[in-house]
Amino acid sequence: MKSLLLAVLAAYVVSAIHSVLAFVNKRRALQRVSDWAMAIGFVLHTTALAADWFIDGHYPLFSFPETLSFLAWTMVVGYALVRYRYGAHALGTFTLPEVSFLVFLALLIGSPITPQGVGFSDTWLFPVHTTLLLFAYAAFFAVFVASVMYLLQERELKLKTFTAIFHRLPSLTTLNEIATSAAAIGLALLTLGIATGMLWSSSRYGVLWHNDPKEIFALLTWLLYLLLIVYRSTAHWRGRSAAWLGVAGFVLVLCTLFGARWMGGYHVFG
Repeated sequence: MKSLLLAVLAAYVVSAIHSVLAFVNKRRALQRVSDWAMAIGFVLHTTALAADWFIDGHYPLFSFPETLSFLAWTMVVGYALVRYRYGAHALGTFTLPEVSFLVFLALLIGSPITPQGVGFSDTWLFPVHTTLLLFAYAAFFAVFVASVMYLLQERELKLKTFTAIFHRLPSLTTLNEIATSAAAIGLALLTLGIATGMLWSSSRYGVLWHNDPKEIFALLTWLLYLLLIVYRSTAHWRGRSAAWLGVAGFVLVLCTLFGARWMGGYHVFG
């Protein structure tokens, strides 16, 4: 459904542009346009994913372009939840351009005509496993964005410059709450994703663990975010140190999602 995905991209681009303009100009009218465009894009995106699932006959999280598109969809869900809970409009300024870029890459790369290894999706564990992981990555992206905004806000306070950025970003307390909550949710989803992946591997290959690069990076990511949550629960690592750890954690997420793909292993999907 390339034509439908093009419409999705157009809606997300409009939403991203207006979100940035709303951040710069602090105009509610621009933010409303961004919200409506994002909502339209999300509905179309959901329709496109469902149509691909129905037409192709396999869960729409198999090929690399499908993974990019699905990740963009989960990031919109994550942003909407943060908006609903914290009202952090500024998060869209950092999130929506990335969402648009992922959809653009999915269109640019294109899906293979005949997916390889369709047998991977012959069990309910496959869609559960992959969906949990992508939502975990979306949560970790929220941690990353909140951490970056925290560092920017803290710098403004430290230098006492109080530029326009200071008045447009959420408070340090709100950013800390977003990062902590998103990290906890992401870790829970990642744990379930790894567990279902091990069960799927056991049912298909008879082994729980392959020492696959993707598995190793996923384990390192799990350990780092566990460390982040533990340190965020103590007074010593709240704030700047935890924010930097949130940034470092997302680097591992990128290695898990993209880097491990080119290192070989049996994870041919995603």
